[in-house]
Order: sequence, then C-alpha cells, then structure tokens
Amino acid sequence: MMISVRSLLLGLSLGLVTLPALAGETGEDTPSRLGVGVHLGFNIGGALPPTVPQPVKKVTAFKPGGTPNVGLDFSYRLTPTSPFSLLMGVEYDIRSFSSTVLAENMPIRYQSEDHKEQHFSGYQRVEMDTRYLVLPVGVSYTLPHSSFHLMAGGYYAYALKRKFTAKLDGDGLMDGRTYQEGSILSFSLGGFLVRNDVGVRFGADYQIDPHWGLTARMNVGLPKIFDKDFEVMPYSLRHVFLNLGVSYRINR
Repeated sequence: MMISVRSLLLGLSLGLVTLPALAGETGEDTPSRLGVGVHLGFNIGGALPPTVPQPVKKVTAFKPGGTPNVGLDFSYRLTPTSPFSLLMGVEYDIRSFSSTVLAENMPIRYQSEDHKEQHFSGYQRVEMDTRYLVLPVGVSYTLPHSSFHLMAGGYYAYALKRKFTAKLDGDGLMDGRTYQEGSILSFSLGGFLVRNDVGVRFGADYQIDPHWGLTARMNVGLPKIFDKDFEVMPYSLRHVFLNLGVSYRINR
C-alpha cells in the first residue's frame, strides 16, 4: 500500500473546497446536523512501557516530539436537539520522540545479526520518527448549557514511514566487558515496527464560537509497536500521545 504525502495533502485540500457545498448551510439559527471541519494539532508523547523497566536506573533525557497532526473531521448529530454526535475523519499524523536512559544489565537482542541476547550496562538512546494515515471514529457528548464536548472512540493507523533507531554507548559494558570504547553504535529497527496500529482515543473540545474550537485528544495504542516474532527489548512499548490543537468547522 503506497500512499504519498503529496496525494494525501491534495485530497485534504480538495475536501476543503468541496465539502462545505455538500454539507450546506441550514439557516442562521439552525446548525446543520452534519458538521464538516479541519483541525491542526501537535502530538506530545512517545512509545512508552507500562512502567519503568527494572534495568533502567535513570532516564537522563526525554523529548516528547511536539510533531503536527492535521485532519479532516466529520460529525453527525443524532437528532437536531440531541447532545450526542457520531465522529469520524481522516488524519495525517507524525509521531516522534527520543529518550536516553542509563541501563544496568539490560537484555537486548538487536546488537547482532543472529539476535543473540546479551546484557548491556551503560547509556542507551532510542529515537523514533514515523508517519501515519489515521482513520478515527467516536462519539461526542455536549455538556448541558456548556461549550464543552466530551468524546471517546478509537482509531486505525497505517504507517507510511517507519524509523526507529537504537544507539548504545561503546564505553558501556556488554556481558561485563567494555563494548566498543570511544564509539556510539547505531542500530536501525524501523523495519521491525508494526505497519498497522489500532488504539483508543478520548478527550474534550471547547467551542469558542460556531466555527472555532480547541481540542485535546489522548491516544493510546493497543498492540506493541514491534513485531511479535522479534523481541527487541525486554519490555513492551506502545504509542501514547496527547494531541492538543485548534479546530475550525467549515459549515454551521
């Protein structure tokens, strides 16, 4: 499945031109039950374990990305007066982060071609830079006499780009011996990232006026980010990203 970023952005641009006409205006006082809009947000998070693994003695650096997410949004109110709406859309999502830890006797398997397990003590750094096409679905609820909307749902994401790099400090110890003194060893693990990701999503929106709003979404991936048949690390990693942004409803 080959999808170029250029084609995706072109499709979103065409949607901005054609969808307002399809949704239509229903009058000054009666908003359309079909909502069409766009959003721009930024992801903060990373591929995280459920808890800090025992071999990790200290997290010396963590950069949670701050990469963009842009999308086309659809909502459909169940009845003209219902507080419930169905949500769906399409998004272009960039997920990235980096982390450096001080490890002690961490079992690893990516340092050799035969994936033999060894134990490393020293500094380890991981860097992730990925691109996804995301299809979210959900339900929103408008709080009574309020501009706040609560939402919950899920998403399917297909990886357009997979890049994950692990780096080991050569001054560290591998099975009790100095690994490769004075060097940094880099290992590309992007090919072991799973192509398909599914997860849960929940959050809230604040409607500033009939068109503009603020959005907050917590996205938590369900599968491990690496293929099941390759245990890259002695603990599981899953996508956990908070997305904060602004939205614009094209029609009323």
